Amino acid sequence: MTDKLGVAIVGYGFMGTTHLSAWRYINECEVKALIGRNIEKVREVSKKFGVEAYNNIDEVLKRKDIDIVDVCTPTSTHASYSITSMNAGKHVFLEKPIALTLKEADAIIEASIKNNVKLMVGHVLRFFPEYMKAKELIDRGMVGEPVIARTFRGGPIPEWSPWFLDKNQSGGVAIDLAIHDVDYLMWIFNSKVKRVYGVVRKLVHKDITAEDFALINLRFENNGIALVEASWALPKMHPFMMNFEVDGTNGMISFDNQSPVPVKLITSESISGFSPESLPWRPAVHPFPVDPFYRELKHFVECIKEDKTPMTDGEVARRSLEVCIAALKSAELNMPVNLPLKEG
Repeated sequence: MTDKLGVAIVGYGFMGTTHLSAWRYINECEVKALIGRNIEKVREVSKKFGVEAYNNIDEVLKRKDIDIVDVCTPTSTHASYSITSMNAGKHVFLEKPIALTLKEADAIIEASIKNNVKLMVGHVLRFFPEYMKAKELIDRGMVGEPVIARTFRGGPIPEWSPWFLDKNQSGGVAIDLAIHDVDYLMWIFNSKVKRVYGVVRKLVHKDITAEDFALINLRFENNGIALVEASWALPKMHPFMMNFEVDGTNGMISFDNQSPVPVKLITSESISGFSPESLPWRPAVHPFPVDPFYRELKHFVECIKEDKTPMTDGEVARRSLEVCIAALKSAELNMPVNLPLKEG
């Protein structure tokens, strides 16, 4: 007998294998199944990790030893896989974004409530040590009240997985990439967004259906302002870049993943730097940097075991999706869009 939670992963691509690696270090769980449409590819990946291969989720959902389904598939399939799994009584960890439309997001949330199962969406920035450290410093009042923020996230177009290039599958750069920073900004501002102005375009890659650039201005309910830039328009050899700056009434925090000292806190009195070795949020518990994908999955398991609400549950994830949909609508209308949206 074992009290470990059984995990099934849907999707064998980059994110599916990333999660497979992270789940192996969570002692309370055991990955038992990997599901994908190409059974030969699924078998190839499954063999490396010592799990069973399936190309039909219905077979897996019948298994009583499966407690969690981890959905790592194209966004256009999120609603189908997650709702089917929750209707079978399984807890669901769902890669971000929650869905492509608010109607789908609402159906996913409704299924989790109806079946009394946990739902968490993988807005993983909240579990990166650099982003956690910045959140901690802001919450401690080290910059005063945050009033202005700027974020950038971008790199070459993700040709390694063609579905990203199809707007009907990924939602394009605004919904797939910018949503990371939208979620993080709402977390650090501790406020919902009330108005959005977006410029979302194809700058370089004219032969795909998805946009490759987004510039999104956010106005929060607490009157904070943020500018989010997301790009798949950089040259093929360009490194993937993430950076942000948060300006407050008493100081500022900046982060740049290309810097050896990525996090800086600047006030009128001093300048402080934080290297990776000093970044964990709770040093007594995590004395060394911990993989963010492990950390978010571990949090989900704790929520299941202790019957707590996940940090990034369906409602939280829906808010970020709504902002990004509003950015697309704003770009189409060439004017600001107020939230909440009347339709998704």
